Amino acid sequence: MKNIFCIRHGLAFHNIKAMEIGSDAYLMEECFDAPLVEKGIQQAKDLGNQWKGLNAVQIVFVSPLTRTLQTCQEIFQAHPGVKIIAHDQVKEYPQGLQICNKRREKLELEKQFPGIDFSGLDSESDEMWRDDRLEEIEELRERIEQFKTMLQGLAETQIAIVSHSAYLNQFLYGTLGDKVNTAFFGFAKEILKS
Repeated sequence: MKNIFCIRHGLAFHNIKAMEIGSDAYLMEECFDAPLVEKGIQQAKDLGNQWKGLNAVQIVFVSPLTRTLQTCQEIFQAHPGVKIIAHDQVKEYPQGLQICNKRREKLELEKQFPGIDFSGLDSESDEMWRDDRLEEIEELRERIEQFKTMLQGLAETQIAIVSHSAYLNQFLYGTLGDKVNTAFFGFAKEILKS
């Protein structure tokens, strides 16, 4: 049995812009790989300080987008023994058109986040993201299934995933609705059989 702790990133710049102008914010160049805002950083710090089960986590998989990397860094900074791996398969849905969901170059991320292992990225550049179309729901389901299969093969049993609301809702419940994440850090647990 494996315990999977799912964590959504803290409040980010594109979330603020979307509250101001709607979903067009996701297409704006200024929202490219949107970082956390101060409130989002504080949310991540608070979770790191308050989560009683944090020390039990053996491995963390994180989306390679800046907002999730920052969230992960703030949560686990006082837990230096845990292995943190950035993984393209846990990026936000949809990949394509929405510039806020396009990651930076691998080399740039490695420099900015030296404590995170980026060997889980598929390529130097973000080849999953496309500028000509949105990712289809079937493509998301396929990458989730591939990721779950990989998780089942791990020796670790206490696993955290730091990702995004649409991805995590599909991962846990097979829906893109926002019913899980009424707060920016909604813990959810899923048990996978090894």
